[in-house]
Amino acid sequence: MNLFTSSRFKVPMAILLSLCLAVSAFAGGGGDSMGKEDSYKIVFLPKLVGIPWFTAMENGFKDYAKEAGDISISVVGAPDTDPAAQARILEDAIAQKPDAIVVVPNDTQTLEPIMAKGREAGILMISQEAPGIKNADLDIEFLIAEKYGSDMMELFVREAGSEGGYAIMVGGLTVTSHNQRADMAVAHQEKNYPGLYQVASRLEGSESVEDAQDRTLELISAYDDLVGVIYIGSLGAIGGAQAKVSANRGDLAVVGGSVPSQAKSYLKEGTINANYISNPYNIGFDSAYLVRHLLKGGTTKDAGDLPKNGAFKIAGSVVTFHAPAEVTAENADSFGF
Repeated sequence: MNLFTSSRFKVPMAILLSLCLAVSAFAGGGGDSMGKEDSYKIVFLPKLVGIPWFTAMENGFKDYAKEAGDISISVVGAPDTDPAAQARILEDAIAQKPDAIVVVPNDTQTLEPIMAKGREAGILMISQEAPGIKNADLDIEFLIAEKYGSDMMELFVREAGSEGGYAIMVGGLTVTSHNQRADMAVAHQEKNYPGLYQVASRLEGSESVEDAQDRTLELISAYDDLVGVIYIGSLGAIGGAQAKVSANRGDLAVVGGSVPSQAKSYLKEGTINANYISNPYNIGFDSAYLVRHLLKGGTTKDAGDLPKNGAFKIAGSVVTFHAPAEVTAENADSFGF
């Protein structure tokens, strides 16, 4: 009996792809096998695989591993941001008993009990973009939410003006860091720009070009007073730019944080008005550096400066550095990704 096609054993395609990715990576297809008894095995589990942001971050992890010489990186993940699929993959990763797992949660609450299992198994459990997580040995935050939110709103006002309706789209309504940044943007707007107002509740879709385009077209159709959209997530602004062209709304302000190499042409033609992003390659490189330092018995207090992002702040089990910068058509190539 073929379990993949039998009507009694139908399995969602996303789950099949997730399992295939996990098996491939643990078999050696997802990382650089060191072949050394003293090497540390690190698993990187992003929100999803196959998008430029996390591909660049993966490259940062792997390049640091090559430079260090005593760690290996395996990358596993689902092709979408389904929290349940990510939870299953994390369970599988823990079963392989690596030395450390670095996960970027789609839904922190869903992963909390699984993170606890990893710690109980003696695995160093690291999170990114998960402020407030309880069951991580270390959480890595590559921006200060309040500053990011206020910066994004200032860019939006620069492009859209200080009056009219706007909307905010995040990667997912359960992605804690995205929603914290959105909250800070709204707080900055309410304090400084009372002429602006949200036309709709927060939307999700900024980790998919298609979803972002569809949601933006719906906003354009529903709200005549819409002056622009802020996208928090690496693909949202691209979808917004495409919707802007499709709806012939050249006046709509599209402000987001897309990969510079992808955003460049849209910035040049003006369909993305402003782009503000950290460097995922550098984040991956520095994350691998911190994980290796901890595995070798160090602490965040004696880690020194990060190789790429320099000094960082420590608050309990949270490491924070602020890395975002504005991307323009003129400087996009200088980011290198």
